[in-house]
Amino acid sequence: MKLNALVNLTTLKVTTAFIMTIAMSSALTACAPANEQQTDTQVVQTVKLSPVMTNAKQYTRTFPAEVAAVKTIDLSFEVSGRLINTKLQTGSVANEGEILAQIDPTLFKQRVQEAQTRLKQAARDLKRIEATAKNGLASQSQLDNAKTNFELAEIALSKAEQDLSYTSLSAPFNAQVSERLVENGNYVKAGDIIAKLQDVSLFYFNVNVPERLLSSYQQGSLVKTEAHIISAPEKKYELTYIEHATQPDPITQTYKVVFAAQVSDNSLTPGARAIVKVSLQDNANDDVMLIPFNALQGSNADGFHVWAYDKTNSTVQKRNVEVLKVDNNMAAIAQGLNKDDLVVAAGAPKMREGLAVKPYKAEL
Repeated sequence: MKLNALVNLTTLKVTTAFIMTIAMSSALTACAPANEQQTDTQVVQTVKLSPVMTNAKQYTRTFPAEVAAVKTIDLSFEVSGRLINTKLQTGSVANEGEILAQIDPTLFKQRVQEAQTRLKQAARDLKRIEATAKNGLASQSQLDNAKTNFELAEIALSKAEQDLSYTSLSAPFNAQVSERLVENGNYVKAGDIIAKLQDVSLFYFNVNVPERLLSSYQQGSLVKTEAHIISAPEKKYELTYIEHATQPDPITQTYKVVFAAQVSDNSLTPGARAIVKVSLQDNANDDVMLIPFNALQGSNADGFHVWAYDKTNSTVQKRNVEVLKVDNNMAAIAQGLNKDDLVVAAGAPKMREGLAVKPYKAEL
């Protein structure tokens, strides 16, 4: 009897200890996921990101060019006379409205005075005829002739004043004197060219482009154009496109393309030889995106995807993509991504939807 009681007591102790061990194990097991989840939310994984690029290609070509003024005009008088004053020093710059040359105005001032006198006489005659016509002492034809003489006197005065104004030549725009053809004191006739003026508000760079190159780049977009003078290659000028010819030169079969630089530089003069560097972008494959091959996940059977980085909340999202081809460790993507998106390029197999990450930054 005592032996049986001892056995039962021992069994009860073992059973109690076993139950307590199971209970403690269950409690530890229940706590483990919470601890793991807490650790998982606290650790933010560092990943290497790569920007999505377009498949557009840039081409650079250089061409010989000639610097030209916006326009060159001939300076001439509308009336004849002797030059008494000129400011036509070759290479000098004149502001718009500045007087460049004058001819002797004496004769033209006399003509203005004569026209003024004739107009006064015509006005007196008209007034007298009108008074006598009211009294029936002058015919209608006499009145009409008096009115005509008065109008002709007005026209003559206007012409004389205009001719007097033609004795001075002013710069029609901010101009540079490129050539002087007469000297002070010479007698010049109306229409004789006395100088040539150039508009240098812009400097044109004229380039002759072969037909094959022009047709190749018609679908492209201009990225950048710059030029330098052959005698001063250290000076670079940013150029803007102005126009191009649509008819080729009949001899060289090239097309004239015009670029312009808006600069103020005394060393830049029309006629100078230059080199123009043109960078063009071929937009034929602009809708094809390029990403590193390591960013791709999936297979041909299941489809491919990448992990795109969301800057707003620093997480990654799964993006399904269509792969066109893989070349030189780069994958060409037809759809699913946009230019300048960021994708995970290293560590992509460890990603999951909504995972918080931070971009890797190399230590300097």
